Amino acid sequence: MVRVFILWLAVSLGAFAQSSAVRRVILFGDSITAGGALPKEERGMLWVTQVQEQSERALILVNEGKGGRPTNSLPEFDEMLARHAKADALVIALGMNDSRDITPQCVPKAVANVRAMIGKARAVYGARLPVLLVGPSNINKAALGPTKPIANEREAKLRELGAAFEMLAVETKSEFVSLFGAVPDAALLKDGVHPDGAGNDAIAKVMGKKLKALGW
Repeated sequence: MVRVFILWLAVSLGAFAQSSAVRRVILFGDSITAGGALPKEERGMLWVTQVQEQSERALILVNEGKGGRPTNSLPEFDEMLARHAKADALVIALGMNDSRDITPQCVPKAVANVRAMIGKARAVYGARLPVLLVGPSNINKAALGPTKPIANEREAKLRELGAAFEMLAVETKSEFVSLFGAVPDAALLKDGVHPDGAGNDAIAKVMGKKLKALGW
């Protein structure tokens, strides 16, 4: 009886240690991940910062966001892989910059690039690496600025990219979450693309819930 109890205790403690382990998640994204468009007084409201703090030390989010980054940044992705010896999960949050290309080639090229990233990451971190693909967020067409002439076309590409990334997630046994529609128009008044602090709050709610439920 004592031996059975000891075995049960060992298994239970092992399961607890596994469930309570700190997970290191790499976020490979663009300026919305980097937060470069937030004013200094709102930098602490970046969605990445919020999600990490709200995880109560369960997540370490490695912010590899960079302004202006499209999906064809495969050399930068290789450099990122070389910088980080360990990752428990990968988040790929791209597509906003690809949507400037309103030609029919936009979505197939983006999908091919993201598929390559997933393959590269799993070759480095293991075939069972959890990957979360993020469908790009919505824009405020009325505040889009210099790219306003293609506002409708760009919005359509964002929808197409999100749908294509969702299909790619199924193909690659990855997870998917869409940010399209998550950000209120009022939070995109700066340039129609980059969310303010309130917009980052909205993204944090979506991403925090998804990362917490990620198939670890």
